Amino acid sequence: LVEYKREAFEMFEDLVARIDRQLRGRAGRQGDPGASRFFISLEDDLMRLFGSERIAAIMDKMGAKEGEVITHPLVTKSIERAQKRVEQRNFEIRKRLLEYDDVMNRQREVIYGRRKKILLAEDLEDEIRTIIEDVVADIVEAHTNSKPREDWDLEGLRREFREVFLIEPKVDGQIDLGTLEEVLSQAAWELYERRRGLFDPEQIKQFERMALLSAIDDLWKEHLYEMDLLREGISLRAYGQRDPLVEYKREAFEMFEDLVARIDREAAKALFWIPVQEFEEPRWLRRRRRGGERLIHEETTGMGFKVPAPPPVVPVEATGPGPVEVPEPPKKPSPVRVGKKVGRNDPCPCGSGKKYKNCCGRKIWRKETT
Repeated sequence: LVEYKREAFEMFEDLVARIDRQLRGRAGRQGDPGASRFFISLEDDLMRLFGSERIAAIMDKMGAKEGEVITHPLVTKSIERAQKRVEQRNFEIRKRLLEYDDVMNRQREVIYGRRKKILLAEDLEDEIRTIIEDVVADIVEAHTNSKPREDWDLEGLRREFREVFLIEPKVDGQIDLGTLEEVLSQAAWELYERRRGLFDPEQIKQFERMALLSAIDDLWKEHLYEMDLLREGISLRAYGQRDPLVEYKREAFEMFEDLVARIDREAAKALFWIPVQEFEEPRWLRRRRRGGERLIHEETTGMGFKVPAPPPVVPVEATGPGPVEVPEPPKKPSPVRVGKKVGRNDPCPCGSGKKYKNCCGRKIWRKETT
């Protein structure tokens, strides 16, 4: 890659030099034998910004008039030097931009490589176990921070561990740091294996893949936006006598490390918060079932897929906010009417003079619907 960049830059320099020679009339690819002549004003931006200031002063002393054509080797050399400065400046700008883009390219290679690995893997068990170990290590590091054992924040560790893995570990202050990470990782993995066994193997594999990819895609989009904001304001670091490129690389690396940690954490939460309770049907669906209307027929399947039976509700031994079984609400008995049926547009039996649908019928309808 380095050799390719070097050759590309050399080819670009040759191209610029050839174009300059053509513009000065020394050669022409369009069949021009060199008779064309090009003129430039001494007040042009090229000469004003990059040319020598002595040229205009010398021409004034020589008595050159406004709009007069000046042909002199001194002016020609000055224009050539100004063109070289411009191209050198543009080259440095492109080179600097390439160095900034290289930071994002390396991050993109890591994220896309991980995403491709998840897509092509037959079993994600090793990947999930690695994620669990990394998240546990981050939690332990956040609440121990390489401090003495008596300064550990064990209460905060238990609380954060419960938020992610739905269990509250029994941790005392007598355990060492390495054993603590190993015990917590093993406890989290054993719980996940028990919850994983409640589902069909093919379904849980699809869910695991979707959970990991969703965490990567959502957080990667946020990271790209944050990197754009960093890129827009990093040039201001030059006022503090700091190299903007070095500062950009340093902060981009810190942001990328934080991105990887957040991806692992969100993926772990999605995997451990798999709902295992039976799904509670909405009210309108229960009404249809009471009315005898069949929504799912045994002889057909939705989109060619078999409708799986709901998984059984199995209590998980955990002190955290684990899933609970939701009881079916009692069925409301249907009202029994005695007497002659009154039509909607008939006079109301109460004697109000209104139609039945606008008087007592409306009250009865409201009671039935609520």
